[in-house]
Amino acid sequence: MRDSLQTGRESLSMGQDWPIYSIYGFKLASDFPFANRLAKTSGEPDLTFRLVDAPPIVGWEEDTPTYASSPELDGAEESVLKIYRRGNCHILRITGVLDYYIAPDSIACYLVDPHHEYLAEIHFLGLAFSLWLELRGIPALHASAVVVEYGAVVFLSTNKGGKSSLAATLMQAGYPLLTDDLLPLEQYREKFLGRPGYPQMRMWPDQASYFLGHYEDLEIVHPAYSKRRVPVGADGLGTFCREPAPLACFYLPERRDPAEWGEGIETRPLSRTEALMSLVGQSFVPHTVEALGLQPQRIGFFARLLSQVPVRRIIYPEGYEHLPQVRRCILSDLARLQ
Repeated sequence: MRDSLQTGRESLSMGQDWPIYSIYGFKLASDFPFANRLAKTSGEPDLTFRLVDAPPIVGWEEDTPTYASSPELDGAEESVLKIYRRGNCHILRITGVLDYYIAPDSIACYLVDPHHEYLAEIHFLGLAFSLWLELRGIPALHASAVVVEYGAVVFLSTNKGGKSSLAATLMQAGYPLLTDDLLPLEQYREKFLGRPGYPQMRMWPDQASYFLGHYEDLEIVHPAYSKRRVPVGADGLGTFCREPAPLACFYLPERRDPAEWGEGIETRPLSRTEALMSLVGQSFVPHTVEALGLQPQRIGFFARLLSQVPVRRIIYPEGYEHLPQVRRCILSDLARLQ
């Protein structure tokens, strides 16, 4: 068995000639041909990412996993997601697809099935990176965020939400995107900040048609779905904020059928308990961090954050024609909160 820390140091050395990207507040070195648009930067990397031809650590498959997802909920005979630990390395297994070897300064991906190379990027930018962040004490939320004059307004992911559409409608008004899908949080002195992701969004065809006027020429994210990659910048939608931004407000969005709800828009404060549970529940990997024993420090972080940053519910009618009115309501609500 190779030592996981040694593997990480070797990877950093290898990454000296690789492109450097700025993502989630860190410098990433990688020779991976990313399909997503990542912001280029320079300097010494904090993390490297690469595909490997053989597992850098062996013999761990018979260990008892630290975490295993529920086969019943996965709809499979075996847990789809498992996490193992060997020394200072965590192995994230997506059963039958790939394994990530997550060390303090490197993430290596071994493809169990080479036909799934496109998933290496998708899960690296989501599951693997969020786990790496959480292991560093940086909470990662499933959310989209846009920077307005008061700071970062965050839309938490919900089944009835439409977080990307809410972010995009603010971007149409000239406000830059901070992140789409994964939002790392940090406390800097007395302020709580949201870290920037990368200048790209993901949208369904009808979303892209509404915000861009087209979708056919946009790359498909996953071959089994019609969701598209939407670039952010001069040749795409809006602009991108490359720097961390102070948090202004969290919104828990709920879309309603206008035939039943009407065309009204409501914003409501959440109680402190509801707000805390919402942040815990909208963590990017909530069950994993609990299994790894990280939850107590995260709850303490969220409790401190809630002393400064409000969490509110926004209820609005579904339909793109209502988004300009929703945007005005959000901006008015934020102005009142100041």
